[in-house]
Amino acid sequence: MAKRFLHAGLGLCLFTLLMMPLWAAEEGEEEVAKDPSYVKLSPAFVVNLKRGTGAKFLQVKAEVLVNSKEAAEEVRLHMPAVRHTLIMQLSNQDGRAIRSIETREKLRTESEAAVRKTLEDMTGAPVIEGLFFTNYVVQ
Repeated sequence: MAKRFLHAGLGLCLFTLLMMPLWAAEEGEEEVAKDPSYVKLSPAFVVNLKRGTGAKFLQVKAEVLVNSKEAAEEVRLHMPAVRHTLIMQLSNQDGRAIRSIETREKLRTESEAAVRKTLEDMTGAPVIEGLFFTNYVVQ
């Protein structure tokens, strides 16, 4: 009798192991296919910094990471709002502080969050995965 239960248990384990790839494939079919790409936010952003705070101008080139062609189209469709959000974010900086690496990264993450929120407010869904500065000049 014990052998019968042992064989039944082994059979169940073998069945489960053989079916796992099929179950995983079914679950994967429900997920949205990802097609990562970058969308340039061009032309470059050139903003005046706060007066009396050291540097006077900031030039930034930026790109956003999206995971689908549809998301890239959403970014392009709402480009005026994206650019407005970034201009407001960048021009509100202290010219003395933005030269440090830490402040640049903080500005990048704050800009990413602001652009993400703007696009989510306009589309009702998450659109971007990230925002990256590809050029950063302070004068």
